[in-house]
Amino acid sequence: MKVIGILGSARENGNTDLLMQEMMKEPKALGAETKIYNLAKMNIGCCLGCESCRKTGSCVRRDDMTGLFEEMKTADAIVIGTPIYMGEMTGQLKTFIDRCYALKDADRNSLLPAGKKLGIVITQGADIPGHYAKTPERIEYIFKGHGCVPAGTVTGIKLHDKDDVLKDEDVLKKARDVGKMLV
Repeated sequence: MKVIGILGSARENGNTDLLMQEMMKEPKALGAETKIYNLAKMNIGCCLGCESCRKTGSCVRRDDMTGLFEEMKTADAIVIGTPIYMGEMTGQLKTFIDRCYALKDADRNSLLPAGKKLGIVITQGADIPGHYAKTPERIEYIFKGHGCVPAGTVTGIKLHDKDDVLKDEDVLKKARDVGKMLV
C-alpha cells in the first residue's frame, strides 16, 4: 500500500505540514509506504492550456509534475493539504490542480485508476469558517472526477504560530482517524 501527500504550503513544519504528517502516521504504522511532496520545493510550471495532453496522453511540460503524475497513478491513497491564504487554497496547490488536467484523456476520462482514497487537510489562522468552507468541497469535487473516494477532511483553525496545531489534540486525533480510513 502506498499513501502520498501533496503539501500546498511553503511553510516547512508549519501547521498544514504537521497535520499531514499526523495523518500519515496511521497508514505508516499499518505498513504503508508514505511520502509527502512539498509543492513549494518543486519545479512545477502552470498549465499552458495547449490541449496537447488530450492528443498525446501526456503533458508537454517536463518538470516535477511528470514524476508526481506517476506517483499519483501508483498510490492507493492521496492526501491533499493547504493552508488558506486570502480565503483560498495556496497558489502552489492551485497550480498543481490545474496541471492535473493532463490526467484526463480526450474523452475526459481519468487516467488515474479509480478507487484511490482521498484525505484533505486544511488549516488557517482566522476563526472564520467561511474562509475555508468551500476549499475542501472544491478539492473533493476535482478528485472525485479522477475516481477518488473521499476518506475525510481535517480542518484546523486559529492556527497562527508555526506549530499551534500540536496544541489541539482534537484536530490531531481527527487527523489520525482519517489516516486510518486511508488504509
